[in-house]
Amino acid sequence: MSETLLLRMPDSGRPAQWLVVDAFGNSMGQFHSGTLQDAAASASGRRLRVCVPGSAVLLLHANIPSSNSQKILQAVPFALEDRLAQDVDNLHFAVGTRDAQGYPVAVVTKTRMQQWQHELTDAGLIPAEMLPDVLTLPVREKTLVMAPDDRQTLIRFPDGTAISVEQSLLAFMVQKHLSALSAAEACTAALVYAAEEALPPEVREMLSAMQLEVTYRPLSAGPISLMAGNARETRAINLLQGDFILQDSATAHWNRWRIAALLLAVFASVFVIQQAISEFKLRREISQLNNQVGVLFHQALPNVTRMVDPQAQIQQRLAQLTGSGTNSEGLLVMLTDVGTALQTQHSVQIQSFSFHNGNLELQVQADNIDSLNNMKDLLARNPALHVQMDSLNTSSGNTTGRLTVTGSGK
Repeated sequence: MSETLLLRMPDSGRPAQWLVVDAFGNSMGQFHSGTLQDAAASASGRRLRVCVPGSAVLLLHANIPSSNSQKILQAVPFALEDRLAQDVDNLHFAVGTRDAQGYPVAVVTKTRMQQWQHELTDAGLIPAEMLPDVLTLPVREKTLVMAPDDRQTLIRFPDGTAISVEQSLLAFMVQKHLSALSAAEACTAALVYAAEEALPPEVREMLSAMQLEVTYRPLSAGPISLMAGNARETRAINLLQGDFILQDSATAHWNRWRIAALLLAVFASVFVIQQAISEFKLRREISQLNNQVGVLFHQALPNVTRMVDPQAQIQQRLAQLTGSGTNSEGLLVMLTDVGTALQTQHSVQIQSFSFHNGNLELQVQADNIDSLNNMKDLLARNPALHVQMDSLNTSSGNTTGRLTVTGSGK
């Protein structure tokens, strides 16, 4: 963004003024005046520098033994408290770059800052800088810099201090500040941004009495032309510090939804953690089942050392035992029915089984004869099966028997 919109806030009946400048501070066209809403039309795509009335800002110096910007902002109100007429809680402090006198500080009421910010945001303007207009005047060695502005005059001294003063108090305030300068900073020249004939008589008399070498440099657009210069070169202080840092629309939008976004992030994190825990449990259960399958596989096929596809390997083994795939399928059907019956007869256990020529022979054990008979009856209810109890033996409170299960089509 190479272009800058320089905007001067309205003050005491004077409308807002604005001017578009390039990256080097050169004016691009004529300056305009009107409302802040009018100025907003020229702000799109440009960096915004706002200049506020210097008459509303008190400029002081504070000697703070620190280079930490946050600590300096915290210490400045207490360092200047004795020099201020208002309670520091009602004031906003902005600190500039340290110089020979300490840290330059701009002091303005919080109410005035809030008023400026509200006026700008209502017009859709978000400044990158907010500077006291008087601090946009250049600093010249041993030179008094002046810029007449309506009923006031903006003045900058060689030590970087500045004032905005009414014409009636001009001579008094200038002499007061000049007397406070050191011998090394004593003024020998004056740079006046106006035509000599345009100055009030009292100002010309003051300059003449001071015996300064005066240079007149008229400005067609007035002081706003000076405000396009580099803020670093003019030692300007950006008032947008601390609680008054303006946020762009994206940041403001984020702050508005930040809590909801954080809650959503928390819920998402909890969901991800729960999913991870569930996946871990499922993997552990699958591992346990695979281990159980492995144990049963090696019990059924003790001579097979490598388990690749348990179901296919067992079916293949059954086919080898029965001599045909069709018989193996019949065996699986009968074993399924036997398993269903065993689920209802918990006291019945299968000790061994064999399958020959389509006949499934089961060696079973139960707590009593009734359980075995119930087992036999459950299997016999299937019209596709023929069930026969071949033997019964009761010993030591247990009953064993042999069941022969044959498909009805056999």
